[in-house]
Formats: sequence, C-alpha cells, structure tokens
Amino acid sequence: MKRSRVGRGDAGYTLVEVMVAMLLTSIMVTSVFSVALTVKTGGNKGESKIKAAAGARMVAALLKNYVTAEAGTASTTLIPGPCQGAANNWSISCNGIVDACPGGGSNCYALAQGTHTLTGVMGDFEAAPPVGKSARVSYFVDATTLVNGRPVPVVTITTNWTD
Repeated sequence: MKRSRVGRGDAGYTLVEVMVAMLLTSIMVTSVFSVALTVKTGGNKGESKIKAAAGARMVAALLKNYVTAEAGTASTTLIPGPCQGAANNWSISCNGIVDACPGGGSNCYALAQGTHTLTGVMGDFEAAPPVGKSARVSYFVDATTLVNGRPVPVVTITTNWTD
C-alpha cells in the first residue's frame, strides 16, 4: 500500500498570507472611507461659505437703497424710503428682516453709525443646529469719512456661523 501525499502548494493559503491580505484590504477600505468623509466635510463647509456670501450680497444690495436718505431726517423726509409700510420707512427692519440697532430697538435708520445685527436674512441657515448653522449677518457703519465736507457711510458686512 502506497500513501500519497498532498503537496504543500495544493493545500491552500497559510495563516500568514490570509492575515496579510486582510491587512491590505483594511488599509484600502479605510483610505476610501477617509476620502469620502473629507469630501463630505469639505462640501458642507463650501455650502456654508456660499450661503454666507449670498447673505452678505443681499444685505449690500438692500443697503444701496438707503444712500439717498438724510441722516437725522429718517422718518420725516419727503422722499419715501425703501421700507414702505414700516413705522420708519428708512429702517431696514421690514419684509421679515429685523435689525438689532446700535442703540437698541429695531426701528433705526439703516445707515446709522454703529453695528447692526440682522435676523431674517438667511432663513434656515440662521436656525440652531442641526437644522441650521446659527448664522448671523451684521454690518458696521462708519460715517467718519468726509467727501466734499459731508459724511459718507462706509459699511463693512460680516457673516458668522458655526460648522
């Protein structure tokens, strides 16, 4: 009776070969998930920047309507302001936008000196997480620049949010 031996190459993979293959597979899967997570995070940040820029552009476009007002005559001027139907038609507080005025209240001249914090500009982006990003648009008016002896307001718009 003759015994036949199975050759070593026919028996399958060794434990070391299986472990090396599992290690390489796990490295590849981890790198793929890492790239996917980076793309998702970067996309969310990019979307936030786009929404913030759109809010700032909207406020800049709104404020262009207020440059014809005369400071100090905001509610008594003969020229009707852009915010028709509001208590003060030269205030930016209308059409769903509320201005936390520099001196308090919400019915001040849109280009009054100081920091104005707006709500109602960016919709759900202003809501608290997880719905929104707690975004806020504010603008600072500096009326100390003089042109031909008259003060000209210089406006700096800032948008803040949490990621």
